[in-house]
Parts: sequence; C-alpha cells; structure tokens
Amino acid sequence: MIGRNRVVITGIGVLAANGIGKDAFWNSLLAGKSGIDLVTLFSSENLAPCLAGEVPDFDVNAYIDRSLKPKRMGRFTQLALVAATDAIKDSRLNMDYMRSINSLPIIIGCSAPAMDLLGQHATTTTAVMSIPNAAASAIAYANELKASIQTISNGCASSLDAVAYASSFISTGKSDVALAGGADSTITEYVMNCFTKAKKLPSIADPPSKSCKPFDLNRSGGVIAEGAVIFILENENHATSRGASIYGTISAYGKANDPPKEREGIGLTLSMQHALQNAGLSTRDIDYINAHAPGDSTMDLSETDSIKAVFGNRAYDIPISSIKGSTGSAMGTGGGHQLACTLLSLQNKCIPHTTNLTVTDPYCDLDYVMAENRYIELNYAMVNTHGFGRSNGTLIVKNWK
Repeated sequence: MIGRNRVVITGIGVLAANGIGKDAFWNSLLAGKSGIDLVTLFSSENLAPCLAGEVPDFDVNAYIDRSLKPKRMGRFTQLALVAATDAIKDSRLNMDYMRSINSLPIIIGCSAPAMDLLGQHATTTTAVMSIPNAAASAIAYANELKASIQTISNGCASSLDAVAYASSFISTGKSDVALAGGADSTITEYVMNCFTKAKKLPSIADPPSKSCKPFDLNRSGGVIAEGAVIFILENENHATSRGASIYGTISAYGKANDPPKEREGIGLTLSMQHALQNAGLSTRDIDYINAHAPGDSTMDLSETDSIKAVFGNRAYDIPISSIKGSTGSAMGTGGGHQLACTLLSLQNKCIPHTTNLTVTDPYCDLDYVMAENRYIELNYAMVNTHGFGRSNGTLIVKNWK
C-alpha cells in the first residue's frame, strides 16, 4: 500500500487536444472526437506537413489575469496555471484555507522546459520563464500559496510520478492536501524535426484526425501533443469531513525501467507487477486497464505482450483502451490525461472506446474497447505509462464507495 492514510482525488483540471475542461475532455472521448490536426503553432514550411495535438482555441488572456503577465510565460506554464485553477475550483476547497497551509505540496511533471521560448529572442524574463519548474512556481505565485514545489522530469511517466510522489505526503500524514499533475508543450519546429528524424511520427490520414490509431492494424506512429492536467489530492478523512465529491482512491504505484539488454517492455511488466504487489491485489482484481498505447507499431505490441506476461489468461478478460487517438501523446502530461479519463470512467461507469481503432491487429488480440463505449461497473483500474528513456509507471486507482 502507498501508506497509512487513504489518498483520494477531489479535483480535476484538464486541457488537452480534444478539449479544455474535464467535461469537454470526457465528452470528446465518448464521442470519439480527435483533436489531432495539422500544426498551427509554428510555420512548418521548413518541414514536410506534420501533425500535432494542439489545445484548441486557447486564448491566454481569456483564461489568465493580465496582471500575472501570461504573455511572458512559456505555453506549458500557461496551460498548467489554467488546469490548476480549474482543479481547485472543481475540488471546492476554500482558497483562504489553501493559503493557510504551510508548505503545501505542489508536484508537477514535465518532459521538457518551455520549448517555445528556447531559441527565441531572449528577454530579461526568458531564463526564469523557460526553466522546468516555472509551471509549479507560477501556480504557487498566482494563487498566493505557501508551497513546497517540486518538478519531476521522467519522460511520459512524469505526471503519474508526480501524482504518486504527492500522494506520499498525504499517506504519511505530512499534509492533508496536495496538488499534482503535469504540463507539456513541445510542439516546435525543433522537436518535430527530432521526431521526424527518429521516424516516430505517423503518416497523415485524410482527414488528419484519423492519423493516430492505437492498437489498429494500420497504425503508423504516435502524434506529439500538448496539454496540462492537475489533480487535487486529499486525505480521505479531510475530504469526507467537508463533504467533498470524490473521484477515486489512489491504491498504489509501481515504477521500473526497462533493464539494459532486455526487450522494450520488460520494465512495464515489472511496473505492473510492482503496483499490484504494493496494492496487495491479485490479477483478478483489475477491472480495466487504461493503456499507454500511443499508436506506435512497436510500443502498442510491446504493451500487449507485457499485459499478457502479468495477467496470463486473465488478460483476455480485462477491458483495455487508449485515449491517444483523441488526445495525441502529450509527453509528460500523457499519463495524467489517462488518469483523468480513468477517474471519470470510475465515476460514470463507462469506458470510452479507443478512437480510430477500426481494424484489429491479430497480434494485439486482447479485449480492446472499440467502436462503442462500454458501460460497466468498475472497482479497480490500472493506468500504464511507458516512454523514451525506457521509463515506466503503473498507477492503480479504486472506485470510492
């Protein structure tokens, strides 16, 4: 188990390529609506046409008070600040109470610094605004919080790592409340060129929104995306005493890297096993897996094999889905987006279908939710992340009753 006190999630703020706000995010997943399209955040005239999952209609002045000088912030900081505001509002925590907490944990995961500022004309604020901890710092400053801020950078596992670390402050009694999640915005010409050289981007479909196809026979690569997601974590007793609405309980986290000279995916096998062991659960207890599955030919198959290695024949009975066809791969924020989907699935007793999965791959032969949303009672759910650097994380959450 993660610790002595039970840790629950009472607030969600999310910005993704498929919508701003948890309702838009969730409704897009249910509708199979994809936010993937041709790049607009930079001129791609020096590159072949490329795809991205950009947060739609994001007018920073409409979301952030001008007194905070949002135009000086990196885009990932802007997104994080809006997500934090939404999460706090969603939790219905009193701001005077939040400001009274000494050393409030604010843990943010990101895969990279403010890539949109790097390489641009330097100003007196560029150095401060481009560093990785700018997002966590801005959240504390804008909300006048006496915070203990920390930033985790661990590839696609960053935001799940942040949630797991923040939960330890609550489970061990160091705090009753914590704020955790992730933010990333790496849609720049330099980053896209790097992924193009690595041959990790998909071919462009017609329409472009059909380009990312997790687990599909015709998948050809993941799509780089941006976004932010922030969660409010609380001690269960603290949350219930104030009548908070609870999305779910954090049961356990497992973490592992792919060992050297081993096939890609061994680390994900280990992280799932560690999470089950830490939660005191068996493979029979998991009702749903929200997969990393970015639509990559190798990664999707590797995750399938890892699930089989952990669950054996039981793997064929567990519903599995991926949100990446709708959101794209938001780098260090991706795991947090998956967690938001999973918590909303627990709450609504519904697993959104995997957007753009239409032709089954005979080698990806598990129970992938496709074509229609699946309405089902869920107790325990598992969230997987796997990313560059061979880092893996698995978070188990439980329906709160």
